[in-house]
Amino acid sequence: MRILFAVRDPRDVVVSCFTQQLPLNPVSVHYFTLEATAKKYATTMKAWFKIREMLRNPWMEVRYEDVVGNLEGQARKVLDFLGMPWDEQVLEYHRRAQSKHIHSPTYEAVTKPVYSSSIGRWRNYATQLEPYMGILQPYVEAFGYA
Repeated sequence: MRILFAVRDPRDVVVSCFTQQLPLNPVSVHYFTLEATAKKYATTMKAWFKIREMLRNPWMEVRYEDVVGNLEGQARKVLDFLGMPWDEQVLEYHRRAQSKHIHSPTYEAVTKPVYSSSIGRWRNYATQLEPYMGILQPYVEAFGYA
């Protein structure tokens, strides 16, 4: 089994999770406050760092910002990593999604082409995030977003 792990600027992840209207479930219950959201993110990433040290399976981290900046290049890398052939239809994911029933609170985003407006969105909330940067900073640095 090969493992793909999506990475995104931790500050953007926290803002996104906190501002999404998600159905209540065992994960989303942690997104009621910025502090709780930051703590849930940190707990999840701490687990990932521990797990990836122990993995014998091949794994690959894929940065959201790299996908947005070069969808085809990143898609080719991922398919190569997975041992799958290239297929141009990968780039048309949003068209296919428009014709399917998608069970996701982010359905609208899935049916659009890749867009960059979510990158760095956290800057609009920097003041609100500041009290929780001590929780997020280790991951900001570990993933190279400093």
